[in-house]
Amino acid sequence: MQDTLNERTVVRLLRAVVDSSPDAIAVECGEQKLTYRQFWDSAAVLAGRIQQAEGYRSGCLVGLLFDRGVAGVVAQLGSWLAGAAYLPLDPALPDGRIESILLDARPIAVLSQDGLAGRVPAGIPVLDGSAGAALPSTVRSAQLAYVIYTSGSTGTPKGVEVGHAGLENLVSWHRRAYGTGPGVRVGAFAGLGFDATVWEVWAALAGGATLVLPTERVLVDSAVIAEFIERSAITHCFLSTPLAEQLFALPSPPAGLAVLLTGGDRLRVNPPTSFPAAVFNHYGPTEATVVTTASDDLRRSPTDAAPVIGRPITGAQVRLVDAEGAQVTEPGVPGELVIGGDVLALGYRNDPELTGRRFVPGEGGGRWYASGDVCRWTADGELEFVERRDAQVSIRGHRVEPAEVEQEILAVAGVDQAAVVHLPDEDGGSLRAFFCGEAQARAIRTALTARLPTYMLPAGLHRLAAMPLTPNGKIDRKALLATPVESPVEPPSEPPSESPSEPTSEPLSEPSSPGSTEERIAAIWSELTGNLPGSQDSFFEIGGHSLIAARAVSRTREQFGIKIGLQTIFSHPVLADFSAKVDEAVRSAK
Repeated sequence: MQDTLNERTVVRLLRAVVDSSPDAIAVECGEQKLTYRQFWDSAAVLAGRIQQAEGYRSGCLVGLLFDRGVAGVVAQLGSWLAGAAYLPLDPALPDGRIESILLDARPIAVLSQDGLAGRVPAGIPVLDGSAGAALPSTVRSAQLAYVIYTSGSTGTPKGVEVGHAGLENLVSWHRRAYGTGPGVRVGAFAGLGFDATVWEVWAALAGGATLVLPTERVLVDSAVIAEFIERSAITHCFLSTPLAEQLFALPSPPAGLAVLLTGGDRLRVNPPTSFPAAVFNHYGPTEATVVTTASDDLRRSPTDAAPVIGRPITGAQVRLVDAEGAQVTEPGVPGELVIGGDVLALGYRNDPELTGRRFVPGEGGGRWYASGDVCRWTADGELEFVERRDAQVSIRGHRVEPAEVEQEILAVAGVDQAAVVHLPDEDGGSLRAFFCGEAQARAIRTALTARLPTYMLPAGLHRLAAMPLTPNGKIDRKALLATPVESPVEPPSEPPSESPSEPTSEPLSEPSSPGSTEERIAAIWSELTGNLPGSQDSFFEIGGHSLIAARAVSRTREQFGIKIGLQTIFSHPVLADFSAKVDEAVRSAK
């Protein structure tokens, strides 16, 4: 391919690595490894296939539906070499969510790995991996690089468009700040639909490091992650805030880890001074190309002080403003964080009206994005996160609009009202949903599971006779947080109360037999989720999520004295099925 990549892009940085170190290992996943030359050449073949697609034009969007692995990273680069942008689609998403994203984003086609093409909705072309000759294509700084979808307050997900210039700014800063270069091995653990995955992948590859992808499909157990880091000789990695906190608490954290990056949620504890890796906390909305601010090594912070989110990175401009828009500079005084500079995204996909409202011109030119996050300056000139100004919340590193979950509940026949509130906890928080009407909780749960990613599924779903209201007639969400709830499994012994503070519960499936494997596992699940499951209940329908799943499997191993993988609970989430796998493991261990 002719090298016309002379602009400020990650592709230009990567091409320099290919030219200087063609035989260095770029990506590895288990036994599969690609050198930088092989990586580039494989991507160029896919680029030719994309350019042959109907509707192709420079700057178009291509959907990528791949599990975590080498092929997915090759497809991302292939999109850029074709002169296109990419839209990552996580196979863990339900079909309904994938469909809504694709219908909104309108890519020209979806490039899919074998076995996943059937999940693409009818009417959207699917490209195979057949060879094609790529035409020379200039990747320009102003072009779109990728689109990431986040939860939307209007009830539908919104796509954030990020340009090549913003991504190159992030990657170049990262290389200088953390020394990512040849000899560095970077572990990639972020969710495929989470914008942190863009950061960890391209900051590694554009610097000449080796990107190490876990072979396990799900890595949410801190002990498993620590073992993988040691086994794979990983020196740098990013972990979402809850996982980083769990890693701090391990009795034997991975000694070979040199740099640990974290972010995505409020960090509540500083690492111990003896922690082997330097730890850096980060803050940044998707609209500001992943990272806006970064802290110094938190091992040097006072152990009794709240972890800070640091100072703006290169290319980021930040200021705090009060309710009247006046700038706040005094330490300790809260204000909304407003972001400008090279880090800003291009806008929202196919929504110029929302783009115009959220990215506003500032004095002296340039654009500013109001984050909705309230922060304050410390006496040392660093930023400390205080709270969200609006209803948006963070669930295990993902920003979620409760209004979107409410809209999905209201779309279920028989639901008259719905409200969703956020419950902070040690695992990154969860949602609790309340509804009024004749709909069955199981029908609502089924509808949500088909439309929403797992991190947006409420951990509790409770019927109310009426919603509590504030004096001005709005739903009283503080009252909902204080509402006592019963297990959604056990039926109420009396007719539903008319009091809005006493939610009713519905029976799900039959309880397990006394003394059985099912009963013992049900007790573990109940302790972790607060809900006692029946035989045919799914772990993820009674309030379980990925981080709790790791604890459930760990306790199962201890109680039954068996070796059983974390993936078992994801592939067999129904209590009866999971219990059968445990019985099978017990028999094998004898």
